[in-house]
Amino acid sequence: MKLLSTKNILSVILLVGVVFSLVRIIRSAPIDPGHPWSEIGDNPSDALPASRGGTGQTSLTANSVLLGNDAAAIQLVAPGTAGNILTSDGTTWSSQDFHGLVLLYSDETNSAETGTSVAEATLKSWAMNVTNTNYAYYILEAEVMANDARATNSNVQYNWNFKVGTTLKKSIVWRAISSNAGNLNNGSRYAATIKTIIDNTMANGSTLVLNGQMNLSNASVTMMAESFRVYGVK
Repeated sequence: MKLLSTKNILSVILLVGVVFSLVRIIRSAPIDPGHPWSEIGDNPSDALPASRGGTGQTSLTANSVLLGNDAAAIQLVAPGTAGNILTSDGTTWSSQDFHGLVLLYSDETNSAETGTSVAEATLKSWAMNVTNTNYAYYILEAEVMANDARATNSNVQYNWNFKVGTTLKKSIVWRAISSNAGNLNNGSRYAATIKTIIDNTMANGSTLVLNGQMNLSNASVTMMAESFRVYGVK
């Protein structure tokens, strides 16, 4: 009878080691998770409580913000209405309407220069396309220019009129002086930003207007608007 080879002896030892390890694993106690297994539940959809590192919720609503809630289940804050922001009241968080300044309309083109008539002329306008009750106030703003190119000792009055339709809300008055004195440049040119605030008593679809008017008609005396903007204030 041939003796076992070294290779066979090693194989037997390895087999015995594997069997021994399997027996130890089978007979060993379950791993201790630090809490009763019964608290986890057998169903994968069971909620793991916050006290055990879970959420306490069986599902989380898509796109919601998660808020801590001590040992209780976490709370969910839905996004709410489009444009809302997450707001703190000092205790918790909620989805609230944004309060601030919103640019609703912007026209950055130059209007035509007007100056050949003393009649009031529309320089800029915007027919509102927003829901009026969304805003507490409106700010009307314009960059305007006035020019008096006459070589004469005289003056001219410019009126910039912010209106809702035909209703005057704010009139801004300038008086420019021209001169033909030898040591002065003839005429005057003025540019400025003007604005006014109006409340939300306007009807939806109202037309917001910037009109211009002068107290004389002269081709060398003109006025124009270089921009017109409307802001909503929540």
